[in-house]
Amino acid sequence: MQLASLTFVMLILPALLLIYYIIPKKIRQGYLILSGFLLYSWGNPARVLYPAAFLFYDYGVGLLLEKCRDRKILCRIILFGSVILQGTAMIWIRYTAEKNAFFPFGITIYTLQGLGYLIGVYQKRHRAAVNFCSLGLYLMMFPSLFAGSLFSYEDFAEQKQYKYLHVVFLGDGLSIFVRGLAEKVVLADTFGYIFGELQQIDPQNMSLLTAWLTTIVFSMYLYFELLGYAEMARGLGKCFGYDLPKNFHHPFFASGIEAFMQSWNITLASWFERNFSKVLKSKKNGLNYAVFLFMWMLMGLWYGIGIQFLLWGLAIGILLLFEKTFLKALIQKNYVFGMIYTGILPQFLWVLFFTENLTETACYWKSMIGFGNGIFDSTGIYFLVSYIPLILVGAYIATDLFGNIAERLTESEAGQKLTAVTPIFHGILFIFCLASMLYGERSEELLLWL
Repeated sequence: MQLASLTFVMLILPALLLIYYIIPKKIRQGYLILSGFLLYSWGNPARVLYPAAFLFYDYGVGLLLEKCRDRKILCRIILFGSVILQGTAMIWIRYTAEKNAFFPFGITIYTLQGLGYLIGVYQKRHRAAVNFCSLGLYLMMFPSLFAGSLFSYEDFAEQKQYKYLHVVFLGDGLSIFVRGLAEKVVLADTFGYIFGELQQIDPQNMSLLTAWLTTIVFSMYLYFELLGYAEMARGLGKCFGYDLPKNFHHPFFASGIEAFMQSWNITLASWFERNFSKVLKSKKNGLNYAVFLFMWMLMGLWYGIGIQFLLWGLAIGILLLFEKTFLKALIQKNYVFGMIYTGILPQFLWVLFFTENLTETACYWKSMIGFGNGIFDSTGIYFLVSYIPLILVGAYIATDLFGNIAERLTESEAGQKLTAVTPIFHGILFIFCLASMLYGERSEELLLWL
């Protein structure tokens, strides 16, 4: 079940919220767990066996680590075995079943959530969950299960302790959900359509302009696709009384690769920093650098299984080390240099995400530096003229400038008066999203019929 589908938005979500707000508080936790399993098994009940197995395994191993917490060597063996077992299962399932209709989606999310929970017990950041439902809700809360974000068990347990429901949560959550829905079905889907058209062009015959348009449009598509789902999940979490962390914070036109990555998929980097980097930290800088690069290679696998995703993660890690060692002072003194440098290099790396092999990647890179089919061509000019307004709007929304203006507007006297009409704005935006979703689903049905 997709969060950005008409069935979920118009039928399932209203029913879920209505039942949640009228049932007794003591059974709401179980209700959310059951909802997560039901939505996960939508269309294929057998699919739910994967997260159920992970849940029971993490619950049992967590209690075992708690019982053996004073026997460090035994705990290390148990934890290491769990990391190898679950990590291998995750990679194998993603590699062999990704194109299968029965592929257990979200496996990376609940695997990392579960491993983070076990590592937290091992590091004594929190106690093992004795209440099975407590861990079940942490791993199977359907908003995060479907779209991220990653968050620690200790933060979740502390939030649960003080949780209460209020209609303000519902209003704020639905507002965030609608904005995320718009980012997905309006912006991401539109950029995805444009990218699909550009990708039909042979990269060997691309001009510099067309190659750069392809990578820029792809980066816009990827950003709004991930952002839209993350914000929908955050909004739904708030509707049910939980605060999920933001996963993106206007990364484009940041000054420096480090600043960019601190605003891009924030919770993924935080998970690896909390559960991977600190565990393997050494007094030797050389070993720390190797661990750091290996960590970023693993983060590349978050986006897909294959050598190109590993290379993306490795390249980001190398750029971060290079920037920290040689460019940090220059970037701090010259913001414009950092912004230009950050705007160019990641575009080359995004090519690794959508090409089928390194030969095709090299063709795109060749065209991007001017050794393809010239500087301009009629195709590139057509796409530039047709879509430059949308690209500029998308780039503006993805920058910190948009966020700063929005925050200042809400703090001003005029902005506070505008909050009275905010529900009307979100209502119009929601209707526009429904129209876009209806058009998209009708188009898919027409294509299948043809």
